[in-house]
Amino acid sequence: MSSARERIIEAALTLVAEQGLAGVTMVAVARTAGVARATLYKHYPDISSILADAARVHNQHAIDGLHQSLPVVSTPPQAIEQLVGHVAATSSHGHTLASHHGFPPELRDQLAAFDTELERQLRSILTDGTASGDFGPDLDPDITASLLRHALNSVSELGATSPERSAPIVDGATTTLLAALNSHP
Repeated sequence: MSSARERIIEAALTLVAEQGLAGVTMVAVARTAGVARATLYKHYPDISSILADAARVHNQHAIDGLHQSLPVVSTPPQAIEQLVGHVAATSSHGHTLASHHGFPPELRDQLAAFDTELERQLRSILTDGTASGDFGPDLDPDITASLLRHALNSVSELGATSPERSAPIVDGATTTLLAALNSHP
């Protein structure tokens, strides 16, 4: 990716985070990226193509971060804690798991790739945790993974709206989620 292209993508992501989709215009992206409009049009024919590329790049970074965060832990509870921290850290950079509402369908689908991967990772962690006895024996990994992903949406939103409270949000969410997963009816 060229330096101008990287600045354009970063500018688009910044504008979406700060102003929503309405703030993403060719003029605004060029100004924020510090490139001439001719340079912008050399790389992208329209806003939709910028947003599609930005979604792809952003999602790949988020998924790569997710994959990098999990190998450093050895138990399912530690993996849940790591995921909560990763989601909060990602949201503090302007991305929230629920931030793709209002995007065109093709961009929502592209952004949903992170949600899909997150849920897949959660399902694996829950299956391992149930097998190891770290989590309740009656846990349904499919249903619980979906519920946890939605809970992480809330963590993400809280982290984005209150980045200064990130540490207590992560601690509270981790404590609550692990308590729920460890409960035995």
